Amino acid sequence: MDIKKSIILNLRWHRRIGLSVFVVMIFLAITGFALNHSPALSLSKINLTSDWLLSWYGVAPQRAEAYAVADNWVYGTGSEQLYFNHQPLGYCPPPLAAVATTDQLIVALCKGSMALLTPQGLLLETFNQVQGLPANSTGLASIDQRIIVLGEAMAWEFDPELLNLSAVDDLSIINQASILQPATLPPAFNSGDNSQGISLETLIVDLHSGRFFGDAGVLFVDIVGLLICFLAFTGLWAWVNHQRLRKQ
Repeated sequence: MDIKKSIILNLRWHRRIGLSVFVVMIFLAITGFALNHSPALSLSKINLTSDWLLSWYGVAPQRAEAYAVADNWVYGTGSEQLYFNHQPLGYCPPPLAAVATTDQLIVALCKGSMALLTPQGLLLETFNQVQGLPANSTGLASIDQRIIVLGEAMAWEFDPELLNLSAVDDLSIINQASILQPATLPPAFNSGDNSQGISLETLIVDLHSGRFFGDAGVLFVDIVGLLICFLAFTGLWAWVNHQRLRKQ
């Protein structure tokens, strides 16, 4: 085969392979640029919490247990943090089992502890099992400005001044008590907890490397890398032989 025919054949395959990997090369260039400037773009601080994305990564999405209190929200998250609106208040082992209110107090029952808040969301005190909170506490209720701690077969009245409990003998009052029901937390408050999610930087790294699609994705990117090397080689080969023809 003479040089002209070999150059034509070489350029033909160069063009075919170039067109085949064109889109992938552009994608790799864009993602590589983004990763190179990740600190400036704050990619690691952008948290993605889409259900399908968390499912793809094998992360079980955490749903906030939320309670509407007047125009405010009290909620707990998978980070073991209690929130009043967007303000983190402190340790609250999930689940947030119940919230009850009086005119002067908001009480949140977490696993093994209670948080006492002002109506404005300031943390006043915590009350835990060491201080006398029953291990089988399951809920809270309020009646006549009193806080009732509910158990599986018992109930206790909570004194926020003395931080103690006294057994409720007449359980029929529970039927008259107000029990706050959990509600769906508005999307605007979901940014409060970043413990469950995938950073945008992680997603771009996995897409750039092909790991997002598992072993098949990594193999695909490897093949694209080899094809890019082939493009460089055939391009160089065509240029060298073209120069040879010009000298003849």
